[in-house]
Amino acid sequence: MYIDTHTHLNLKAFEDDWREVADRAKKAGVEKMLVVGTDLESSQKALALAEEVEGLFAVAGFHPHHCKGITKTQIDKIIEKLKKLAKHKKVVAIGECGLDYHVYQKTKYPSTSLRINKTLEKLQKQVFGKQIQLAKSLNLPMVIHNRKAQKDILDVMDHFCQVDGKYPRGVFHCISGSVKFLKLLLERGFYIGVDGNVTYSSEVKALAKETPLDKLLLETDSPWLTPVPHRSLRNEPSNVKIVAEFVAKLKKTSINQIATITTRNAENLFNI
Repeated sequence: MYIDTHTHLNLKAFEDDWREVADRAKKAGVEKMLVVGTDLESSQKALALAEEVEGLFAVAGFHPHHCKGITKTQIDKIIEKLKKLAKHKKVVAIGECGLDYHVYQKTKYPSTSLRINKTLEKLQKQVFGKQIQLAKSLNLPMVIHNRKAQKDILDVMDHFCQVDGKYPRGVFHCISGSVKFLKLLLERGFYIGVDGNVTYSSEVKALAKETPLDKLLLETDSPWLTPVPHRSLRNEPSNVKIVAEFVAKLKKTSINQIATITTRNAENLFNI
């Protein structure tokens, strides 16, 4: 059995066939899937899908990229709505949240908002920090997004956890960065999410090699990050098996061991 701990069946790419996609995954041995929200609308959709199909679970959160579309006065309202969503039994984590300093050329926001400035960085940190506090208050794990923000994301987490010295449980989704950064995450108790890009990214291969099996989670991030040999196609949760096979080779172990350990990790972290 496999668990895809990060998929976006709630987005437009799967609007017409998400049920079929979920069925294909189950037939491939992916019995559980976490449908991850990136804003209020997609978080609500994630929960709606999870309520309809056994084996689907929802993650509710606010992605840093969408901070471009909000003001400071809207933050508390967003967090309050996330809190209501997160109290549903099918919502198993807070996320996808974190920091993202990448400049996206394809975005729904005006081209004038492409630049990452100090004001936007500060807003991202505030929204992330409030989601850290929310996860801790509800005793839920976090699904954390980091892109080009290694130092700042650790600083924010340290700041919002300094009162009691306790970090929330969680996973750093789609791991990237340096081996030093990876070790700092492991020291703080986080799990590490490995996606289809492990099949073609030397950076991700190196990080996957360094991650202990008892801290490893399998993800697809579908519809993105399609693994080799299907990179020209839409990614689907069924491809999590390809990620598992590749990681097994990296770790010089059996596919059965990877399936068993990563499934246990996911069940323990998300209580599913």
